[in-house]
Amino acid sequence: MIVERQIHTVLLVDDNHDDCEMVWEAWGEAPIGEHLRIVYDGTELLDYLYRRGAYVTREGAPRPSLILLDLNMPHMTGEEVLVEIKKDAALSSIPIVVLTTSKAPKDIFQTAGLGVNGYMQKPNSYAGYLHMLANVRDYWADIVKRPVLGNGEDWGGTLAWC
Repeated sequence: MIVERQIHTVLLVDDNHDDCEMVWEAWGEAPIGEHLRIVYDGTELLDYLYRRGAYVTREGAPRPSLILLDLNMPHMTGEEVLVEIKKDAALSSIPIVVLTTSKAPKDIFQTAGLGVNGYMQKPNSYAGYLHMLANVRDYWADIVKRPVLGNGEDWGGTLAWC
């Protein structure tokens, strides 16, 4: 079944607090969805997705409609996190777009092989972030139609919209 749905929660995963602040500020002018959540490394991302620690409640960790993932982070790299997410059937359908400073063809190729849905280089200005968010919103919310699996509500036991 194909259903048109807005993006509800975007999860930004980035250890650079300045970049997170820039996205947060740009989000105020060009939101992609209803909510922006931020975690600062791969370990915290997995805690969020598996609802562990500070993220044990559904309200505290709604299923992301889209993950924006930095590659170079402490504790677990973006690539290590991708491997974990893509091997879990309940999580593998969440769209993931790499958002990183690297424009190395090697990184683009490797992450594509791990199943990312897109790859973007981080902008270096506020205007660049506004433009990036508008493009992401247009693509994921307006252009792409995505299938629904399960009840579309939660990923605990059934697969939600992917």
